[in-house]
Order: sequence, then structure tokens, then C-alpha cells
Amino acid sequence: MQPDNKYVSYIDGFRGYAILLVILSHLHLAQMDVAFLGVTLFFYVSGLLITKLMIVEYNKIGTVKLGEFYIRRLLRLYPALLLMLLVSIVVLLLHHYTIIWSDILAGLFYFTNYYLVYFHPVLPDSNYLLVSKILWSLSVEEHFYMLFPLLFITFYSNAHKRLFYIIFFLLLLFLGIRIFTFMTAPGGTTVFQLTYYTTHCRADSILYGCFSALLLYKYQSKWYQRLLQSHIAFIIAVALLAVTLIYNDLFFQTTIKYSLQGIAFAIIVPAFAVLHTKGFIHKLVDNKFMVFTGKLCYSLYLFHWVALKVGNLYFEKSSLEWYALTIVLTVGLSLGSYYLVEKPFVALRRKFGSNARPATVS
Repeated sequence: MQPDNKYVSYIDGFRGYAILLVILSHLHLAQMDVAFLGVTLFFYVSGLLITKLMIVEYNKIGTVKLGEFYIRRLLRLYPALLLMLLVSIVVLLLHHYTIIWSDILAGLFYFTNYYLVYFHPVLPDSNYLLVSKILWSLSVEEHFYMLFPLLFITFYSNAHKRLFYIIFFLLLLFLGIRIFTFMTAPGGTTVFQLTYYTTHCRADSILYGCFSALLLYKYQSKWYQRLLQSHIAFIIAVALLAVTLIYNDLFFQTTIKYSLQGIAFAIIVPAFAVLHTKGFIHKLVDNKFMVFTGKLCYSLYLFHWVALKVGNLYFEKSSLEWYALTIVLTVGLSLGSYYLVEKPFVALRRKFGSNARPATVS
């Protein structure tokens, strides 16, 4: 478990599962709890990967170049995001909707999660293409990545474990914030929105990935590696995820669930590096289809939402025609976004230290 910037295909496989869980739920082929799980998985994987790469950079040069880090994030996210916002505006204009510019601007400046919770945009009808409804998770990530590199370069050290203990404290703090929010906020949907969308309630889902990366790639923790090598621990972690999907108590679903899912993913995902390195379970994640899907996950996440709303404008939800149009548009727009917009920026990102690799089907 040495820190390096080599490409790890099963990470993209997990990303593939994350986006498929979201899309299946939005296609009414699974409960929305499945989509929520997919988002939490994506958060965890993002934290794991970004912290590993920061450790690698620190080991090489003794710090993390913040300027290059933020440029890489900009080049990774903004090309496809701008295209998605442009396509959304065109769809709205073609169907004679008045554009809610506050929604577009919230998406452009990564404010959509708080926009959804506190500004409650009034929609003309249920078919309106509200981009902030899908961009909220990007807001959480970007808020996190604005702050975490600063935390990393301030407290990361080869001589002590300050960053490790700070993250551990923050994981407990975020859980406490969700519990406090549940106790003080109005009930029902409002509590769910506050604890699900807001950065100050959800960023710990990313921190669990950061925590894992420190244990694996900084401290080479023996107890953690033994845990990851345990089949029993893996089964318990999978069962824990199942419990978070099945147990529907409102307090549990809006507070403890996200912490338990983070703990479960902290066992399941890294286990593929030490336990499931080959065999059937490994192939379930690390196969050509899932890895390719994972590479396209950002485009799929953005454009499946546009496709869903276009499908709603023409056909009855869940009809065969609706599925056909939605799936074709999702695949077409996502591939177009990747190959025509995102892929040209890969080489530029690599000039600023990115280890990105283009997606291929071979």
C-alpha cells in the first residue's frame, strides 16, 4: 500500500457503480435510497483518491502546490459544466420556459446545495429543468476542496499525526452537527434537505475517504490492513450498507446513516487492494464496462438529468418511449461531452500535475 500516482482501475469501477445507482433511481428502476448511496460512495472515493495524490505530491516536493491543484479542479469540472448549463438553457428556451437565472448562476458558482435548501426556487411546473437539483453534490465537493488542501498543507507532517486526529475529530463533529440539525430543524422534508444537501452536514462523506488514505498511504496502519484482509469484516460492511437502505427511521436516515455508510465504504473499497485482488468479486468492480462507465461518470451525472427532463416533456414517465429517449440522450450527450469537451482538456490538466487518463473501450 505504498503511495504513488499509478492508475487504479477498480477505483473507476466503483465510480461506475456510484453513477449507475444514481441513474437507476432517477429512471424509477430503484428506490431513491439507492441513489443516495451512490452519491455517498462517490464522495468517499473522491476523498480517498485526492488525499492519496496529495500525499504523493507532498512526499515528492514537501508540499502541495495549491495553485496547480485548483487549476486542475477548474479544468476537470468547468468544461462539461458549462456545456451542461448551455444545453439546459437551450432546452428551456426551445420549450418556452422563462429561465430562472439564479438557478443557473448557483450552478456556475457551486452554490446549488444551499440554493436548494434556503432559497426554494418557485418552478412553473414539475418539468422545469432545475439544474441545481443535480449539481448540489458538486457544490459539496468544491466547498470541501476549497478548504481541505489548506488543512492538509497546514497540518500534514512526517513527524506527527495532527491531521489524522483533526480528521477524526471532524468526523465526530459532522455527526454531531447532523444530530443538532435534526433536533432543532422542522420535521419531515426540511430535515432531510438540511442534512442531505448542505456541505456542513455532508462533507464527512468525503472525509472518510481522506481518513482511509491517511491510514493506508501515510501510516501503513497494520490494524487497518488486517481489517481490510478480513472476509468477516467485508461481509459486515456490506450488511451495514444493507441496514442503511432498509431501516427507515427518520433520525437514523438523516444523521447516523451517512456515518455508517462512510465506515462501510472505508472497509469495502480499500479491500480491493488487499483482499479482493482477483476473482469473481474483484471482477464485479474491475471490468471493462464498469471502469469505462466510471471514467464517464461526470458526464453521465450531468447529462442524464437533462435527458430525464427532456423525456418528461415528450412522453409519460416510465413509458417505453420515455425510457428510449432518456437513455439515448443520456448516452449520446455524455459521450459527446467527454470526447468533444472533456477529453481535449486532459493533456492540459496533465501539465498541471494531473494523472488523468482518457477513457477507452478497449
